[in-house]
Amino acid sequence: MHNWYARLIATSKRRRTAILLACLISGPAAGQPPFLNLLTAELALSRGQGLYAAQLYQQTALQSHAFNVLDRALFIALEQQQFEMALEIAQYWVNIYPEHVPALFYLAHLSLRLHDYPLAAKTLDQILSYDPDAALDRILEGIYPESAADRNALLNALEQLDSRNNPSLLVMSAGLLSDNNQLTEALANVNIALQKRPQVTAFITLKANILIKQQQHQSAQQFLQQQIRTQPQNKSLGIFYVRYLLGRQLQRQALAQLDRMTQQWPQDGEIILLAALVSIDQQRPLDAEKYLLQLLTQDAYIDQAYYYLGINAERLNRPEVAEVYFKKVQQDDLYRPSQQKLALLRVAYGRLQEALAALTQERVDHPDQASFLYLLQVQLLTEYQQRARARQLLDEAIESLPNQAELLYGRVLLLEPEDLIQAERDLNRLLSLEPDNPTYLNAYAYALANQNRNLDKAQRLAVRADQLAPNQSAILDTLGLIALQQNRADDAIALLKRAYQIDFKLTIGLRLGQALQSGKRQQDYDNLLQELRQRYPQEPRLNTAPLSPDRALPSSALPSSASPLSERPSARLTSGQPR
Repeated sequence: MHNWYARLIATSKRRRTAILLACLISGPAAGQPPFLNLLTAELALSRGQGLYAAQLYQQTALQSHAFNVLDRALFIALEQQQFEMALEIAQYWVNIYPEHVPALFYLAHLSLRLHDYPLAAKTLDQILSYDPDAALDRILEGIYPESAADRNALLNALEQLDSRNNPSLLVMSAGLLSDNNQLTEALANVNIALQKRPQVTAFITLKANILIKQQQHQSAQQFLQQQIRTQPQNKSLGIFYVRYLLGRQLQRQALAQLDRMTQQWPQDGEIILLAALVSIDQQRPLDAEKYLLQLLTQDAYIDQAYYYLGINAERLNRPEVAEVYFKKVQQDDLYRPSQQKLALLRVAYGRLQEALAALTQERVDHPDQASFLYLLQVQLLTEYQQRARARQLLDEAIESLPNQAELLYGRVLLLEPEDLIQAERDLNRLLSLEPDNPTYLNAYAYALANQNRNLDKAQRLAVRADQLAPNQSAILDTLGLIALQQNRADDAIALLKRAYQIDFKLTIGLRLGQALQSGKRQQDYDNLLQELRQRYPQEPRLNTAPLSPDRALPSSALPSSASPLSERPSARLTSGQPR
């Protein structure tokens, strides 16, 4: 939700009852909307008739001078995504109350959304006439002109304004010019703006970004250093500078800046966490630990502190300590990677059964994460050649959670290629749950093509997957396999070449080799074979003829949710054997 809509929403919901009560008490006096219209509109809204409610409110608002009604009408129009209706209401509001700046902001935002750039420019001019220091940058949030034509149209409209030399408009123009790669003009605009308002962070960062875009990295760095010396209390600018240094791979300089900032803002969680992460990256685990321990006193950062303390303990070769920290993580977006880390640590030290038992207990303690935890257990069992046990566990999981797509897909991936009946059953269920999921469409197509069955259906499924997720190597690989099975060697070669260029995966290379052999492209085949042997010198399949890819589902089709063990233990953690 855009910032300018946020205020509208916050006030509209509170005012709805007040509007109706005021109308009921006062009746249809001059300037007061009819109570019945508003009541009907609110009833329609409660019944899901949003468009009808919006139309009623629009009709009433355009006959009203009441702030609350205009406010509510605009909110409902926006909620129903009736932007032209909202624009009409906003225009009426501004006509009645031309000095009401919030209404002007809504009008500017909506006119930009609807590409009415002359109206947008005129409205911005009005805003600046009442508030010359207004921050205009947020008006463009979510509706920034994407095409060069739209940006030029807005630039031309801004050029016509009396206030075109206002710093806020100069900076807006500079951003548009920068995106059009008119960097010299953009820099000139932002420099003029900075002369008038030298300490505005948004202006400073825009100039730095333009210099970076011009490859003037030394100038950008010197400029930022100068600004930080001028504004030592500007935390946002300091963090921008740190991120700039990190982007330039200047980690040591970034860490030095962070060290200074942690002394200046010793309780600032954002700065301390950033310093900790850079310290981990720079292999300064003791410094990282110092920073992360500080974060344990701040509730907002406690889970991040525990997670990265676990990562840091791994770096220090203290797996027992790492386990303690990972166990403490509860925050949703860190819970899964923490459980993955725990599982990897335990298995790496020969504690497979302990890892499985712990995950079972986690399912009890965290039922909302049950499907993920099941899949993690299945992956562990699969990794250690216990496929029958893994299949049994997945069957149990699906019986318990029958509508969890990631579990069904996990079973599809675990099935043997010849077990097509069960695969089709599961894939049909998946597509009933998520009919436009390209991963599931592709998996179904691949399963059919792999068995050389119902290739017409396989083609339809794969084409639909490609439409939903174009230029995906796994989908192109499937289309290539279908073409190969249909003896369309040239089509297969073209598709598989595209797949291989996206993802130099061995299985795709092997299938491309098959297609080249089928198309009697011996020289191309020999060149590919030589390249594959260079990329995969230990691969035995490259020493036999003909080349033969795996028949299992392509792992590149595997979504992250179905592959919880995406990381591997580091070399120092792989000595133990699971029991």
